[in-house]
Amino acid sequence: MPIEKVKKSAELIKQVEVFLENGFKDNEDFNEVLDGGDLIQIRSLQDHEQVYEYKASEVLYWVDRTVYLDELDNWSGVQLKEMHSDAINFIVQSNQEAVFSDLVNLIRRRKVAPFVGAGISAAAGYPGWGSTLRDLGLKLTEVDDAEVEQLLANEDYLSLAQKLANASPVQLENHVRTTFRVKANIETDRNHIPKVIQLLPRLCSGAMVTTNFDTLIEDWCKSKGAPEFDGFLLGLQQNSNFVQKLLKGDRCLLKLHGDASQPDTYVFTEDQYIQGYGEVEIDFRLQLPKALRQVYVSHSLLFLGCSLAQDKTMDLFKQVKDEGQFVIPEHFALLAEPKKDDGEINQHVKQQTEERLFGIGIRPIWYSSDDNHAMLVKLLELAVEVAENRVGLGG
Repeated sequence: MPIEKVKKSAELIKQVEVFLENGFKDNEDFNEVLDGGDLIQIRSLQDHEQVYEYKASEVLYWVDRTVYLDELDNWSGVQLKEMHSDAINFIVQSNQEAVFSDLVNLIRRRKVAPFVGAGISAAAGYPGWGSTLRDLGLKLTEVDDAEVEQLLANEDYLSLAQKLANASPVQLENHVRTTFRVKANIETDRNHIPKVIQLLPRLCSGAMVTTNFDTLIEDWCKSKGAPEFDGFLLGLQQNSNFVQKLLKGDRCLLKLHGDASQPDTYVFTEDQYIQGYGEVEIDFRLQLPKALRQVYVSHSLLFLGCSLAQDKTMDLFKQVKDEGQFVIPEHFALLAEPKKDDGEINQHVKQQTEERLFGIGIRPIWYSSDDNHAMLVKLLELAVEVAENRVGLGG
């Protein structure tokens, strides 16, 4: 064999050995469990005093890698099951296995479109609508503080936003732009990014919807190497080809309230809602309701961090459902159980909410809001892992 071929073969073998060695080292936790602390001893045939000692994991990996990988798969499955035990037990004990399994099947088939609400961005330090409006209302001298608090108490955010815009449109625009600016370096400040946002690239490869002004979704997806969004519609943005891109199956992002950096896209005040949706009834000739209707009838929405209170979005869904012109797919929502003042679950409010949501094709998956909505994240992580066949719900 020519010396050049020998050198090339030796280099290739070295590269393979390095690759395999790195693969072995990546499973450090499993290797420790497999070794169990005992070493395998082999006595030398030439020198009976000489004993060679090897770890069980090393022997199995290099002698029978098929068995090693099979044991690794089994161990990983057990570890994942333990990691997700809280969520699995909750789903079983709350008798929500059927609805959760239906959601998982749609995630597996890549049919789900996440609908991300303000509750998710709150985990990154962004304020809700109420806090945003209160801060600006108390700042503007032209607005009565008592009136601000009264509108907030009635959750009449639209009227308050309009009042603040009438008092000073430039102050409102500046307040939104500065409040919802990027708060972290997406590449490095991983702990600042809500876990739900981090899971989105695994959850969905198509359309996403959000009511949030911030850019957490698009920045995180870009930083993780996910395909860039082909179509955008930002609130009142004009001349968007969002619906055409959506119908082609492209990756699209619908930002219902606009983008903080582009004031001309905001849908925040009463006047802006009229401009976006129509003056009396919802006008589906307008770009925004047309796009939201298309997502509603062509994807299974998964609401995350949304209160799903009665608002323009819910009105639109109900109108489309009642008109009966479309076959509506199943939609889902991870919702915190409503609580009474004493901390008990408010069964009456829960039942009323279910009946309203069932009427527009949304199936809630309820969880306790204790521990700062930690169960929401656990349920979403479990759904993704089950959809990827990494763990099962069964015994």
